[in-house]
Amino acid sequence: MKVLLYINEDKDSGGRNAEKLKSLLSGKQIEYVEFKDGEFPENEGLDGIFVLGGDGTILRRTEIANAYCLPIIGINAGKLGFLSEFEISEMEEAVDCFVSGNLVKDERTTMKVVYNGESFYALNDAIVERRYEDNRGMVINVSVKIACSDTESVIGDGVIVATPTGSTGYSLSAGGSVLAPGINAFCVTAVAPHSLRNRPIIFSADNPCELFYTGGAKAGLYVDGKLVADLDVNDKVSIGKAERPTVFLRRKNFDFFRRLRLKLQDR
Repeated sequence: MKVLLYINEDKDSGGRNAEKLKSLLSGKQIEYVEFKDGEFPENEGLDGIFVLGGDGTILRRTEIANAYCLPIIGINAGKLGFLSEFEISEMEEAVDCFVSGNLVKDERTTMKVVYNGESFYALNDAIVERRYEDNRGMVINVSVKIACSDTESVIGDGVIVATPTGSTGYSLSAGGSVLAPGINAFCVTAVAPHSLRNRPIIFSADNPCELFYTGGAKAGLYVDGKLVADLDVNDKVSIGKAERPTVFLRRKNFDFFRRLRLKLQDR
């Protein structure tokens, strides 16, 4: 067996957890290829990607996972750990389960975001939001079309379009609905809207969605939390379902609602 290995060194002071994980992989005769940000190792005989870090670390590794059609085995070294299946204390179990094939696929709908002819992919969300460092205006105006129909007009800080995976992140904080992972849907949530009528909208992921930035303060397009473009007035962002899902490997008894309860009960 052969895997890619990514270690977030900022989450592993002294490198002790990284060394333990490498030792566990070697002890099970699993060849690993460690890679850094921006690197794309050769896709030859790979069976998966082990990621040691937090949710943000995993989000930034989905690009290579999707490009190579590889499942992700997440080991949580962060705070929340929604995306990871295993905690630091469970590294040995993670490796044993991977070797024995005692893990199941968890396919997560991924979003394709198109702006100005360039495509981006999001596991969590795409957001048109005001640039908070800009002082020329306090709000932005965003129009939303779903299935080619005018659906929403938002005056506020912005608009989030979230996948089921992303529905427990920023969208939830802004008052959006929680979507179970298997639902073929996205959620539109206004950020700090200046109207009581703006409410979350759930729609089929098979329907196209378009966001139009129509003025106000300076605005940017954020994909999975990363600023990918500054927007000009009347710019359009097109959102749809990506061709392939992002795949995680989970224990067979994985329970989304139990995890949701446990992760959020003290927050």
